[in-house]
Amino acid sequence: MWIRKSPSFASSGGALRIRDFTAFLVLFLVIPALFGIKSMTVDNRLERWEGSDRHQADIYDDFKAAFGSDEFVLIVLWDGTLFQPETLDTMMDVADSLEKIPGVTRVQGLPVVYRDLFGGEDIEALEEEMTGTPFYRDLFISSDGKTAAISATVTPPDTPLGRRVIMRSVREAIRPLEEAGFTVGLVGAASMIDALDRMSKYESLRSIAVALILSLLALAMLSRSVRVMAVGGVCAGVAVMLTTALLVVTGHSLNMINSVLPGLLWVLSLSGIIHLVRRVRHHLADHDMDRALTEALVDTTRPIVLASITTAAGFLSLMAAGMVPVRELGFFAAIGILLTLVVNLTVGPLLIRLLRVPPMPASTDADFHGRWLHLGSNRPRTVIGVALLLVMAAVISLPFIRVASNPLEFLPQDHPTSRHYHRVEKTLGGFYTLEVILDLPGQWTDPALWGVIDGLTDDLGSSPIVPRVISPLDILRKLQQWDDSGESASYRLPISHDDARDLLGHLDESGRRMLSAFVAHEGTTIRLSAVVNETDELRFLDLVEQTRLDLAGIPFGFSGHITGQVLQLVEARQTLVNSQLRSLGLALVVIFFVIAVGLRSLKLTALSVLPNVVPILSAFGLMAVRGIALDAATIMVASIALGIAVDDTVHLMVAIDREKNNGDKAGRIRNALEHVGPALVLTTGVTCTAFFSLMTSDFVPIRHFGLLSGVAIVVALAADLWLVPALLVVFNRKVDSNEKNSFGRPENGW
Repeated sequence: MWIRKSPSFASSGGALRIRDFTAFLVLFLVIPALFGIKSMTVDNRLERWEGSDRHQADIYDDFKAAFGSDEFVLIVLWDGTLFQPETLDTMMDVADSLEKIPGVTRVQGLPVVYRDLFGGEDIEALEEEMTGTPFYRDLFISSDGKTAAISATVTPPDTPLGRRVIMRSVREAIRPLEEAGFTVGLVGAASMIDALDRMSKYESLRSIAVALILSLLALAMLSRSVRVMAVGGVCAGVAVMLTTALLVVTGHSLNMINSVLPGLLWVLSLSGIIHLVRRVRHHLADHDMDRALTEALVDTTRPIVLASITTAAGFLSLMAAGMVPVRELGFFAAIGILLTLVVNLTVGPLLIRLLRVPPMPASTDADFHGRWLHLGSNRPRTVIGVALLLVMAAVISLPFIRVASNPLEFLPQDHPTSRHYHRVEKTLGGFYTLEVILDLPGQWTDPALWGVIDGLTDDLGSSPIVPRVISPLDILRKLQQWDDSGESASYRLPISHDDARDLLGHLDESGRRMLSAFVAHEGTTIRLSAVVNETDELRFLDLVEQTRLDLAGIPFGFSGHITGQVLQLVEARQTLVNSQLRSLGLALVVIFFVIAVGLRSLKLTALSVLPNVVPILSAFGLMAVRGIALDAATIMVASIALGIAVDDTVHLMVAIDREKNNGDKAGRIRNALEHVGPALVLTTGVTCTAFFSLMTSDFVPIRHFGLLSGVAIVVALAADLWLVPALLVVFNRKVDSNEKNSFGRPENGW
């Protein structure tokens, strides 16, 4: 039996009335929360994913001020005849519509060349112009002349819906091309973000709905009570609604990272209320409802509070991240967990009494009290040995985890955006650029500088993921071709500086705007745009590293650096993963410090370390085996696994601590397991049902999150039920041996 000081029934009745008043106040807040949730938005803007490196951000801002935006939407056309009068007229109409879209700053491609250079006439000359020289090839037309592209450079407004509004207008503008029989694809950063926005929102809602339904059904089946399911569902729902409303009213939005927040809070709230409900049902065998509830609150309040504080502390470690969305997840997860604590200890008792939760069926505990429950205390060395082998295997697998991400792999292979990207990769240019800024010792039109510029261009173009490098020298070559006979052989650089200046003097307004996108600071700074056709971060980072080495080797007087929107994001994600691994260590220290304060036992705290590290390592090991990359989404699993695993550990450790003066040491462990073991199994069953159901999602990050979290929680249960008792048994044997060697002096407790 529990050794504790029981409150008087009269005082407990007053405490219940205070809880009821607080519960009604909490339930009243749900009404305005519902109205707040209606205004929730999804915001995956690229700017929100940039890191905290202010120096790199300033470099990128300077680049945009000098050359304009490097973000574009590429409209790709195939399965149609390009050089036909009706087709070209349709293309020009589409180009005109694109130019009128707010946020589109420049439109380039086949129809613009036809309109501006040929006046909408002489189709044969247009075809020769587009296919006869390298100027447009692999940029606006494929080598076989069957695929064309229209590039729309965009500068989206700094609002959550900025890119979505632009993409909606783009899709409306290109509709005539689809009606003309073309297959039209959209690629580029704005297109990718729009696709991720729409799919993450839909899949989050769908998968979370499935997880909620299945977890409630699992709770009803495992608890054998619909009323228990109702209590758990209402408490979890209230906590999720209040936290989500708080997120909205403070001006925040959902994104690919914090979209896991509602589901996470749901399972954590269920975990807390299940412990309370089970203790109430246990005490109902001997007491009436009010007395049983009072006894259950005495049993569970301390571990529920301690578990909530430790879990909140773990999530607060995410506040050290460099990315705003991750910091938001850490902050609102911690706030939400504290809200679940309030809901479970106020609304929970009210519902338990109002719904008259039934006593525990006699056969239920028997189902959980089999020999398997005491495997850790019966075979401690075997359990510890297996655990250490698993830890070693996981540690060995850590170097094989890729620290990278590929946004295209977030989408199903048959998703339209995925198909469009693969088409462009095989036939035409790329999806984004790596920007190289070169400061020159003189005017860029000086032939003495062209060798260095072309050499760096060739080095960039030698990369297998760079099909084309755009240089201002390409414009000079094209002008020289037009100035000569127009033949392909005339596509070359002019002979002298004066010839180059003379050619540039013939540029019209459109040509000057194009040149200004590649030349700045009165001609002493130029931009080389390496068009990239790869979305895998590791291959892109290889290109970045090689480019930095090439820039380090340029002659004296020249200097250069790299920048670009995608570079900002990739390096921020790499920094995020590294910082999160460090903050995970900080979270472990903070959590175990809180456990030590709560349990007032350094020995029990020390014994709880390994069982909480094993689930994290198991998640990382599974990532290595399955080839799942460590990125901004999957790194969250470690913190989540730690947060959930520590809950079970706290409940078990508190139960063991309460038994320290009750019987022999082996009996104390058995009693503690039989008191909380069934609740741990029940919470794990419900939680795993919720997480594993996320694997039905078509959105890959959600699928990975569900798999890794579910496996980590199963391992956490095994560690708590078997590894903790095994460590206690082995530790106590060592203590007993030391006691005998110390003249038999007895030691109370653990």
